[in-house]
Amino acid sequence: MAAAQAGPRERVAPWRRCRGFSLLELLVAVVVIVAVAAIAIPAYRGHVATARDGALLNRMTSMAVFQEETRLRTGAYGAGVYDAASGLDTLKTAIGWQPGEDHTVYRVVANGGTSWTVTATDASGRSLCRVFPAGEECSAP
Repeated sequence: MAAAQAGPRERVAPWRRCRGFSLLELLVAVVVIVAVAAIAIPAYRGHVATARDGALLNRMTSMAVFQEETRLRTGAYGAGVYDAASGLDTLKTAIGWQPGEDHTVYRVVANGGTSWTVTATDASGRSLCRVFPAGEECSAP
């Protein structure tokens, strides 16, 4: 009767005795994580770049209000540079605009009395150029 009952010491295949992950299972998990990261990281960087461009464009558009007011007062658009790092702030003098502490260099060129061009370069070196009042992208030189 004792032979019919299976006790805790019954014969089990050697691979069933361990209660952990096998090396193959861990490798598969690592491969899956690397594959997801390879897809997600470039997409994340693209979203961050788009957000930076949007913030720069928003500040440029806010500058347009000051430019139009300057044009109404003086008959021409203002020009100048804003670079907080070097202390250069001729835009504030020319049109009364100042973006705050964003570590971005803004260069504004008046194109006669019809338009003005602004180029913004952020701390990472990424530049954005627009021709206002339409807000169109700058053409290649």
